[in-house]
Amino acid sequence: MVAPRLQPATGTLLVAVSSRTAGSLPQSALMVHGGGQWVALGNVSGAVPAAPAERDLTVVSLPAGAYDGVRVGADLQNVSFTIIAGQVAPLLLGIDSGHLIPGSAYSGNDEVNLGLGELAGRFVAMPNYDLVDQAGHGFNPTTTSGKDLVIAAFHTTCHETCPLYTALFFQISKHLPANVTLAEVTTDPATDTPAALTDYGQQIGASWTFATGSAEALTAFWKPFEVELASGDSHVSTLALVDRHGYVRLVYRGVPDVGGAIPPALITGLSAQGLHELASGGDGWGAPDVLQSLLTIAGPQQPSPGAGGNAPAFTLTGTDGRQVSLASLEGRPAVINFWASYCPPCRAEMPLLQRDAGSKSGVQLVLVNEGDSGRVARDFLDSLAIHQPALLDSDLSVGHAYGAVALPTTVFIRADGTIAARHIGQLDAMVLAAQISNLVSK
Repeated sequence: MVAPRLQPATGTLLVAVSSRTAGSLPQSALMVHGGGQWVALGNVSGAVPAAPAERDLTVVSLPAGAYDGVRVGADLQNVSFTIIAGQVAPLLLGIDSGHLIPGSAYSGNDEVNLGLGELAGRFVAMPNYDLVDQAGHGFNPTTTSGKDLVIAAFHTTCHETCPLYTALFFQISKHLPANVTLAEVTTDPATDTPAALTDYGQQIGASWTFATGSAEALTAFWKPFEVELASGDSHVSTLALVDRHGYVRLVYRGVPDVGGAIPPALITGLSAQGLHELASGGDGWGAPDVLQSLLTIAGPQQPSPGAGGNAPAFTLTGTDGRQVSLASLEGRPAVINFWASYCPPCRAEMPLLQRDAGSKSGVQLVLVNEGDSGRVARDFLDSLAIHQPALLDSDLSVGHAYGAVALPTTVFIRADGTIAARHIGQLDAMVLAAQISNLVSK
C-alpha cells in the first residue's frame, strides 16, 4: 500500500497597491522570493489609487514559510513576510509612474497602515539621491531601502564637532538594532573622495558607511535640512533619522555628548574648540537618545515616553514680542510643540497641529521654536499660512528641559501643570486626537 503524499500547508497572500498620486500599473510579472527561489504569481496591471486609498491587486495561495523579496516587472524590493497556514498575509506595494517605489513594500497590518500614511504624504520623503560610499558602491534609495538610516553631516578636515559625531557613531554601533545603517555623509566633495573616505575610516577603525558625490548631488541631499556644503571647521552639525521606507522622521542639531568614550585617534584630531565641546558635554544629547529615538521609527505604534512630573517652568518671548510663561498657561491643558525650520517632519506636522489642536480643541497649542531667529521662525509659519506666534527658545534651554533633544517633539500638559505624555517624532492624526482626548477628559 502506497502512503498518500501530504500536501504542503498553504496560506494566503493579499497584494494591494497604492500611490502618492493616482496612476496605473502596466502589465507586469509579479513574483515573490522564498526558500531560495522566485515564485511567479502571474501578471498584474490596472489602476493604482492615491493613498490612503488602495486597490487589491491579487490574492494567491502560497506554501507556508518565510519570504524575503518581491518583484514587479524589473523592479525588485527586499521585504520580509511570513505565510502561515490558513491565514491571510497583507502586502502593500507603493507604485509611481508604473514602477515600484524603492523602499515602498509593507508587510503586515501595522506596516500596511504605516505605508498608506507615508504614501498619503503624512511623512516627508527624502528627495531622490545618488551618492557613493567609500568603496565606490552606490548609496541611494535602492541600496538603502529596507533599512532605517542614521545620517550625519561631516567632513574629514573638520576638527570641532565632526570627530564628536564620529565618536557618537562608535557608541551607537555597539548597540545598533538590526536593519539600521549608519552613514556619515560629507559636505566637502572636493576633499572627501572615496579614496579619502577609505583612508579616514581605516585610520580611525570605523566600519560604517561614509558617503560622497558631486557637489550638485550633495547639495540636493542636504537641502531639506538646510545644510550647505562646507569645508574646514565651517559646518552645520546635523543628524537625521530616516525610516526604512525613505521618510525623514527625526532631526538632531548641535553637538552630541559623547562623555569620555572617544577613541584616541579622534581626540588627537580635535581643535581647542573641539576639546571644549567634548569637555562641556555638547548640547546634552547622545547615543542613548538616538537609540531610543530609533524605536520611535521602528513601527507605527510606539508608547510615548517620559510621562509624569511637573512641567518645567519657563518664560519665553514670542515672534510677536510678547512674553509667555508656563504659569500663564495653567488651568487649561496645553500641547507644546518643539520645532525648527530645518526639520522636514516639523513642517509636515504643523498644519495638523494647527487644525486639530487649535482654538476649538479645548487645549492650548504652544509652538516653541528651537534656535531659529525670529525672522526665520515667522517666515516658516507664514509659508504654511499659520498666523499663530511662536515662542523663541534661542539657547535651546527650554527644549532640553522638556526632553526635546530631537525634533519634532510634542509634550502634552494637563491643566494642573503635570506632563501627561511626550511624543518624539512626527505626529499623526490618530495619536494627536487620542492625546487631546486624554487631556480634555480629565
